[in-house]
Amino acid sequence: MHAIYLDHAATTPPAPQVIEAVAQCMRECTANPSAAYSAAGEARKVLRQTREVLASAIGCDRNELTFTSGGTEANNWVFAGMEGKHVVISAIEHASVLEAAGAHKCHITLVEPDANGVILPEAVEKAITPDTALISVQYVNNETGLIHPVEEIGRLARSRRILFHCDAVQAFGHIPVAAKQIQADFLCASAHKLYGPRGVGFLYIRTGIGHTALIHGGGQENGRRSGTENVPAIAGFKVAAELAMIDLQQRALREQALVRSLIQELHTAIPGCRMLGADANRVPGVCAVLLPGLPSEYAIAKLDLAGIQLSGGAACAARLAQPSHVYRAMGLSEKDAACVLRFSPGRATTESDIKTTVQTLTALYGSL
Repeated sequence: MHAIYLDHAATTPPAPQVIEAVAQCMRECTANPSAAYSAAGEARKVLRQTREVLASAIGCDRNELTFTSGGTEANNWVFAGMEGKHVVISAIEHASVLEAAGAHKCHITLVEPDANGVILPEAVEKAITPDTALISVQYVNNETGLIHPVEEIGRLARSRRILFHCDAVQAFGHIPVAAKQIQADFLCASAHKLYGPRGVGFLYIRTGIGHTALIHGGGQENGRRSGTENVPAIAGFKVAAELAMIDLQQRALREQALVRSLIQELHTAIPGCRMLGADANRVPGVCAVLLPGLPSEYAIAKLDLAGIQLSGGAACAARLAQPSHVYRAMGLSEKDAACVLRFSPGRATTESDIKTTVQTLTALYGSL
């Protein structure tokens, strides 16, 4: 059975070139980059070249980037430096932001989205107090694909001399991301969202920000993040980022067309279905659709049996028995929030895959 994978917002399959880069690095670049002998120079070269590619992609200096195990570690690192301080956070952030802020006993003010699911600068401004140390708003929501006005929010934060953290995990590699332009003090990304390896990402920390290390030990990454770097995964991250930048525009147009076709066919086949945040700006390849009366848990299981893989929201929350906090924050009732499916096509998705998915969902409705 040909599997139809429509959950690229959860993770992407590594590109063949990425797999080859990782394998080659594992074969040929085996030294510890912190060692003093010449063979370690090859490992250090991989780190330097990848840092240069990533820095160029987001418009920063390479020394402002620290390699991490991914977005979750990066987000936790940011809030580890905010212990006990007042922070303003959007109510629809990824769990690694919301839970990290709570774990570090931050005084949290949540900012609710508007009716379209977008975090507005004026709502952020109302949440600021004289004690606010950090504003945290994601670039793109991982469950709806909606793009937040982070440039305006960054300007607001800078004007108030408040640090600005932007989780760009769902944005980097899919739309242009410029750390300096949005005036971010912290910004993170993860390789597995752009056809790279799992378990590697980065945290951008703007020059001049005195942020303490999260992991202590050997002093790697300029003393910011101890632990021997995962050089093969970092080599794969470089290739994934290069590929993403090359086909960014072409891929966006293609994914946009697939989503448009999906929505049109669903509207025709299933009465009452609607895309969440339909009037807002979004990344091309992610959309959340309310299918009234069809519980997502049931639909996902039935679609899986038919060889179609997608989700109802964030993969990390898929096993929780409660509806997505994102959909609830957008004003959906608990019942409707439990009937949302997230579709995220990718490089290998075809029009035929979309048609098959719609046909399968239509048959599911007919069997209710």
